[in-house]
Amino acid sequence: MNVSEIIWKSVGRGAAHPSEVLNALIELDNRKGQIGLWALENELRAKMPLLRPAARPLAQAWLEATVLYRTTFYSEGRLSRLFHRFVQPEQRPLPFAS
Repeated sequence: MNVSEIIWKSVGRGAAHPSEVLNALIELDNRKGQIGLWALENELRAKMPLLRPAARPLAQAWLEATVLYRTTFYSEGRLSRLFHRFVQPEQRPLPFAS
């Protein structure tokens, strides 16, 4: 089972065990590294508004766990900060070209 399936099944049932969360993030990190973690963050952010209100807190918890895992195990270098700026346009909009 792929990591996205694990996450969305747990959101659907409304519960996730802490070891399930950590194991899923470790598996994703082992398979795809930092890029996979960023992709998961983007997927969660994009689908958050589409979820029913009861499912949003658990999806938000998955998102926070993913961000904390990534920032704990990967230092924020120059390239990382640049990439992070582009994958979060809703928090920090890019300036318009004049």
